[in-house]
Amino acid sequence: MSKNIYCGRGFDVPYADYMDLINVSFGFHTPETQFLGLLPKLYREEYRPQDSNYVVIEDGLLTTAVGAYDHELIVCGHRLPCRGIGNVAVHPDHRSKGYMKDAMNASLKDMVADGIALSTLGGRRQRYQYFGYDKAGPIYHFHISRDNLRHTYKDLSSPYEVRLVTESADPVIDEILALVNAQPVTPVRLREHFLDIANTWRAKLLVFADGERFVGYAILDESKSISEILTVDSKDFMNVIRSVFAYLNEGFSVCLPFHAVDAIQDLAPLAEGMSVGCAMHFNILNYRAVTEAFLDLKLSYTKLPDGAVTFLIHGFAGDEKLTVRVSDGAASVTEAAETDPVDYELSHMEAMAFLYSPISPLRDGASDLCKLWFPLPVCMYRADEV
Repeated sequence: MSKNIYCGRGFDVPYADYMDLINVSFGFHTPETQFLGLLPKLYREEYRPQDSNYVVIEDGLLTTAVGAYDHELIVCGHRLPCRGIGNVAVHPDHRSKGYMKDAMNASLKDMVADGIALSTLGGRRQRYQYFGYDKAGPIYHFHISRDNLRHTYKDLSSPYEVRLVTESADPVIDEILALVNAQPVTPVRLREHFLDIANTWRAKLLVFADGERFVGYAILDESKSISEILTVDSKDFMNVIRSVFAYLNEGFSVCLPFHAVDAIQDLAPLAEGMSVGCAMHFNILNYRAVTEAFLDLKLSYTKLPDGAVTFLIHGFAGDEKLTVRVSDGAASVTEAAETDPVDYELSHMEAMAFLYSPISPLRDGASDLCKLWFPLPVCMYRADEV
């Protein structure tokens, strides 16, 4: 017997039905574990999260929902439209029907049509490689122990007042946003949503003060890892680290993007453990825009040799033939002419690793120029994940 199948946006799906589906699909059965508590920035009823979902309805019954949520990054003045994938949910009674694949493909088709530059998600690597996502975005992880601080500073007391922000009307949020907006990588965040964004994945927003002076802030997740940390003055950074330890009274870890050069230089001599990993799963849908933005970012903190390299990239959103050029400290990424010779022809997955991942066997065998230029410091804060 044939079924009536709808696959498309969830504009007509009732909020309660949608929330029930995604919570049941993930086995979230208590208020403490459900999506509203995990990601209030997305799942409050007034935000109509179902409108940002691609759903499959079988004979009038909601079976599948794949969230595709818009946000934006400004990188060295380049605006990058982003759309993150979340709550990939299929009801347990309707799995193995291909519905997840249908909804994912529909969401990606619209991303390409809508001019989205990059998309991110979390999940199993091979599962999402089918849809163009892979690990990328080099990031440092530092682990700070009691002994690190005791031997370095002797005094384990907090240099600054540490305060937990719990109210969205707190005026300190304006100071935080001013600090965020002054950075070379700025996630576009509405003031009225900022606390919900900071509390993503049940994280805590901490602020640091020296008397009346606002020093900076940090976002601390449940695993005692700082996913985002900024200070108004770089000279205050290590005292903020000391203050976090005093607040927790135990060791913790810090994630830093590659462009946080001053903070990296301060933490490297102190940390008990250090590693470089990938920030998350990315799908680059516009190589020209993303490469130019993050090449400018890299040039903002390090010198790169002059030169030019032409790539033919068989990207997820289509082929891009690009010439990447650095000249006198300035970068450009332009469409190459049809007759221009190609230095490197790369598949989508090869290109993401070559250009943006800390590990790329192809890049290891490439020119010295490419080894110095890449990987580019593609990054996104955990608070902006979906």
